[in-house]
Amino acid sequence: MSQQIPLSPEFMRGLKEAEATYRYLVEGIPAILYIDAVDDLSSNLYTSPQMEAILGFTLEEWRGDPGLWVARLHEEDRERVMEENLRSNQRGEPFCCEYRLIAADGREVWFRDEAALVRNEAGEPQFWRGFMFDITEQKRTEEKLQQSLDILRHTMEERRALLRRLEEAQEEERRRIAADIHDDSIQVISAADLRVQALHRETEDPGLRRDIAEVHETLKLAVDRLRRLIFELRPPLLDREGLAAALRTYLDDAEGGPELTVDDRLEAEPPPEMRAVLFRIAQEAIVNTRKHAGAGRLDVSLASEDSGVRMTIADDGRGFDAGEMVAAAPGHVGLPTMVERAELSGGWFRVKSAPGEGTVVECWLPVPARADSGGRSTPA
Repeated sequence: MSQQIPLSPEFMRGLKEAEATYRYLVEGIPAILYIDAVDDLSSNLYTSPQMEAILGFTLEEWRGDPGLWVARLHEEDRERVMEENLRSNQRGEPFCCEYRLIAADGREVWFRDEAALVRNEAGEPQFWRGFMFDITEQKRTEEKLQQSLDILRHTMEERRALLRRLEEAQEEERRRIAADIHDDSIQVISAADLRVQALHRETEDPGLRRDIAEVHETLKLAVDRLRRLIFELRPPLLDREGLAAALRTYLDDAEGGPELTVDDRLEAEPPPEMRAVLFRIAQEAIVNTRKHAGAGRLDVSLASEDSGVRMTIADDGRGFDAGEMVAAAPGHVGLPTMVERAELSGGWFRVKSAPGEGTVVECWLPVPARADSGGRSTPA
């Protein structure tokens, strides 16, 4: 018969102190610690006292009803959480999920719930050990931040829409002014020039004929400049023959400057609004190159890419520090404008350059989708 050894007061005191320390540790954590059974309902075996303070249920209520956790899951989260719970039970993988529980007083409380499966020495599942951390304030902060981001996004979209309308209105005004110049000013000057040429034929005075010839040349120069202005405002070729033809003519009309080429690899002509944006971006880039690059060659390429159009403008000029683009360095004030034009159209714009290494301007614009007869969205 074995003899029972009495426990010393010191041992009992140490045991009570250890128990008190453990309780202090568990109950002092700002989270609910728990142990659950390995079953579909995750039936509770132990829950720390924080349950009552956070959710308003007594420990007896929570432990006594195996289906209470499932019943108090928010209806929008229940299916997702139960699927994750089942997957963890089947695979023995850690459970980690964020969800809402309905407290005893009806409040929605967000939790981050993490648990690990504890096995015995034989590797058999014994129970789940985990914690539920109250993240309600974090979620509220995230929700407020998301609302602010949504408002900001909506404001930015409205701004982009307004700027697009202004751009379209500006382009339409350019078209109207160009038409007015062609139909009015050029016609008037051309009529005057015809009269001057008639006077030149009728007069026999050599001095007067010389003066009339000078007036004729002046009127001819005025018409040429007005036609160049019309092209700057709104190239007729842009609507009649397309982007590549308009760029070729724009480059060919340049007086002096680098050797110029246009490589057209477009599978289809972009829609009119997109053509105008690409032409304006190219126009800004070409003007910058002519004024500041000191280039001997300028190559423009157009290609269909990723349901859009990619345009590349490369020169072999002196280059510049591309990092100064955002700051609109002197001599490159058109760069921020090109960036904004591309981004307003839903695309991107970038510049590769370095002193002495030339400049490559690239942009990509998506082809706008249009609804077909069946109501589907298709590339324009």
